[in-house]
Amino acid sequence: METNMLSRVADNMFWLNRYMERADGMLRTLNTFYILSFDKEMNDSQGYRPLLEYYTDLVKEHVIQSQYDSSFVLKYIICANQNVDSVKNIVKKARENARGSQDKITKELWEHINSMYHYTNSPELPKKLETYEALDVVTKLNKDLLLYNGILHVTMPRGLGWCFSSIGKNIERCLQTIYLTQAYYKPIHYNLDGNQDLMYWRRLLLSLSGYEQYLKSYSNISHNRKVVQHVIFNKDFSHSVMFTLDLIDKYLATLCIDNTSSEARTLQNQFGRLKSLIQYTDYYNLTDQQLEEVLNDTQAQLIQFSADFSKVFFSYS
Repeated sequence: METNMLSRVADNMFWLNRYMERADGMLRTLNTFYILSFDKEMNDSQGYRPLLEYYTDLVKEHVIQSQYDSSFVLKYIICANQNVDSVKNIVKKARENARGSQDKITKELWEHINSMYHYTNSPELPKKLETYEALDVVTKLNKDLLLYNGILHVTMPRGLGWCFSSIGKNIERCLQTIYLTQAYYKPIHYNLDGNQDLMYWRRLLLSLSGYEQYLKSYSNISHNRKVVQHVIFNKDFSHSVMFTLDLIDKYLATLCIDNTSSEARTLQNQFGRLKSLIQYTDYYNLTDQQLEEVLNDTQAQLIQFSADFSKVFFSYS
């Protein structure tokens, strides 16, 4: 493995994958909510609200006003220039980071990011989102993100750049899982002994690509507690909090193996405490209050870890 990398390039690799993971999670959630919005018989009290609250900076009143407006949400999430976190703007920022690390990424990856950039900037895209072609646009973008992840895994070398990319990707994925879990447990006051049916949990599980695995893994049980087990503690579910923390731990250890500085040691200890919050929680005897605290604490500590990680490796003041 290469032993040195400019901090600027490492920063680019970190944010390239973090932005693309954000676009992936946002589009998957949009696709789930948009398709389920056609089911008028579903009792849906939230609409697009979890999507708008986490992925945009809209004020609360605007979110409530728009939470059932598919036409507005599609355009605002995918291609609105004024939305700094629209897919169009996120892909643009990912492309800028890819350009800054072009000698560390593969030709195939660069070309695919360019292809997505040109598609999201095509002048006819907003008009398509107003027609029957809207679902085709969302489906194509979802497939483009799947293809991005495939190209990344097949063509990229497993060096320092891979470690920085993977840490960025899994920090973003972990934060998305925590937020969406909070969005569905908060309205029911984190009630682990409640009797919400599978229809209630379907949006959360589909948004995390965990619906099918959940159905195959659990049966004849109360969903409220088992959904927590699946999305937070399941080590075999690629979007669970535990799975993503394991990967961050693995790649952080690789980055720190030859780094004897006190800052690197402190960072590893900080992450160890964060991971232990999930690793040593007894989810069989978890109470409603403990669930809320564990999610809030893990979220806050992961945000702080991300900032401290940047200070240590990217020379931020």
